Amino acid sequence: MTLLEEKQKPYERYFFDIPVFRTDIITWAGERKAKEKEFVQRIIIQTSKYTTEEFAREYAKKLIHPSWSAYHYSELIGMIRLFTMNQQIRADLFFVRQKISRNLKNKKWEYFGKLFEYQLISVYTNQTIFNWIVNRLKEENKNSNLLKKRYIDIEAFKYSGRYIDFIELADFGKIR
Repeated sequence: MTLLEEKQKPYERYFFDIPVFRTDIITWAGERKAKEKEFVQRIIIQTSKYTTEEFAREYAKKLIHPSWSAYHYSELIGMIRLFTMNQQIRADLFFVRQKISRNLKNKKWEYFGKLFEYQLISVYTNQTIFNWIVNRLKEENKNSNLLKKRYIDIEAFKYSGRYIDFIELADFGKIR
């Protein structure tokens, strides 16, 4: 069963998927530039009489584009799925099954286990829960052996997660 085929259990409410990347976008862009520069040097050496540096740069960009085209899709190696269950906020971790490399295509996903859980009590506010999740994700990125050399992209969650009503999500007395 893949990540996308997994059926939601009636007592679980998924509310956010947080991407995990091989590296951050700045490092990735540096790697891409270095590869592009290497291609330009090869082209200039092989065809020095017939080409200009500008032409070599444009040609190198066309060569590199298929395998380095989009950071957000090509570098995605994992997902952290946030959901509520039994008045808890939980996070499950999914990773790509293949060896992690720069050129992942046709990714197959594998459940890796529970990353964390947070028991909700009635005195918590949505802001308290949101702050806890953000801090926990930052902590996982720094201290977890599993995610230490990876990049958890919490940007989308930081901007939209503050509008999620976590207390309503975890209230299973109101099943619709």
